Amino acid sequence: MATQPRVSSAFISFLTILGSVVLAKYQYDNVSPFGEHNIAMRISLFATFIYFMVVVVYEILNLDGTIKVEDDGRYLLILGHVRFLSGTIAATLLILILISYFGWFLLVIWTMFLVKIACYWDKPFYNFDMFKIKNQNTTNSEGGQEAQQPPV
Repeated sequence: MATQPRVSSAFISFLTILGSVVLAKYQYDNVSPFGEHNIAMRISLFATFIYFMVVVVYEILNLDGTIKVEDDGRYLLILGHVRFLSGTIAATLLILILISYFGWFLLVIWTMFLVKIACYWDKPFYNFDMFKIKNQNTTNSEGGQEAQQPPV
């Protein structure tokens, strides 16, 4: 978790550079990037905003870096996925505006990551047995008996 702020600041710098390059590309044209790529620019701005907000919330919730995903920090896992998806879609859409064929290729790869993460997200939400096992372990350890875990 120690590298988290450096990675976030590096990616924020990358998004800033991409945004500047998009503006420089349309500097001498009579068309703005919002006029020619309206949807891509709006989604990119919204995704960048979401990325910034998730980075801030992540830093507030895990200020000292001691909370791990295994120790009831599943919300940090979800925030990490949202941060990854929002940051990469913002960069992908800016690249789509700059280099359209490579941008479409990156958009397909981003969609695959979205599907993979969406399939993974349902596991923490429907697996309520982990709470039963944790509750049994704390109940048995308070009574002086050894904690027995049910077979998996």
